[in-house]
Amino acid sequence: MRYEHSFSRIKVNRTRSTAKQKRSPMKGETMTASKRKPRWSFLLIRGPGQQVKRIQVSGKTVFIVPVAAALTIAGVIAGLELKSLYRIQELESLIARQSEQLSGSENGKDEEIGTLRQELASLNEQADDLKTRMQGLRELETKLRQFIGKQESALPGLTDDSYRTSSILAESSVAAAKSTEDGVSDESMASAIADFEELSELLDSLADTMASNLRKARQRQAEIESRPSGWPTVSRKLTSGFGYRRDPINGRSTFHAGIDISGDEDDPVFAAGSGTVKETGFNSSRGNYIIITHRSGLESWYMHLRRISVKTGAIVGRGEVIGRLGNTGRSTGPHLHFQVVVQDEPVSPLPYLRMVKED
Repeated sequence: MRYEHSFSRIKVNRTRSTAKQKRSPMKGETMTASKRKPRWSFLLIRGPGQQVKRIQVSGKTVFIVPVAAALTIAGVIAGLELKSLYRIQELESLIARQSEQLSGSENGKDEEIGTLRQELASLNEQADDLKTRMQGLRELETKLRQFIGKQESALPGLTDDSYRTSSILAESSVAAAKSTEDGVSDESMASAIADFEELSELLDSLADTMASNLRKARQRQAEIESRPSGWPTVSRKLTSGFGYRRDPINGRSTFHAGIDISGDEDDPVFAAGSGTVKETGFNSSRGNYIIITHRSGLESWYMHLRRISVKTGAIVGRGEVIGRLGNTGRSTGPHLHFQVVVQDEPVSPLPYLRMVKED
């Protein structure tokens, strides 16, 4: 037999059992209530011709069951909400960790980029500094070449090939440093820094060598210029040499401590070498005279001058006019008595003069 589980009607009757007649409590019976508590009846009607089922429950149960159901549903909902909240917190924590990792990675990249930019800026500064130093080396090399003229062989260790090689290396390194602006990498940056350090050492060594050579050349040139090797007059005509001779005034054999160069009165007299004017003056034998001190204890003497053009203590250069040729003192005609003194001893001036030509 098939039963239909659909209910056509549910009829709930509330029955109350009341005492129609009052009775007095019996002996031994406690007076707990004057009325019975109300009870609820639920009629379950399945359908026509079906048996009606009746369920009786107390009034408390009617209220407790819905409340319990409501509390159960509320507990389930609260549990779901707590579970959802816990899941949300987990997701938020995961997102926060991932965000921190991404932020740390970005910060690391930013720091790395900043470091590379600083190194690139440093390389650019070094490149500019190397360019400046190279320009200084070129100027120093030009001065050195101009100063020594044709005497490059006197300066060992400095050749055109060595300087050209250093210049090419320097220029290529600078160009390589500038090219790092287009593509920066750790390898290229490290290679550029190493090249700059090597090039810097090379330029320092080259600059020291060139400066030392220039100092040596200047010192040598100063020594050469300080020697009384320049012809002191316009005329080249010697009238008397160094050594013993017959005195033109008394006819006796006497020692002549210098050479006599004839010329026209008032001709210029030049310093035979660079030096300092030690003494100027006049006496009856020398006439108007000048004494110039040079390096290595050398002195040059100029006598019988008509006029003196320098003062004691003055610094003069080779070829500078210091006086005028004359006929003062013990003299028989216009001429210059020129002599060289080494450590207070007169020596022949001829080995010191660059050119000796007799008319």
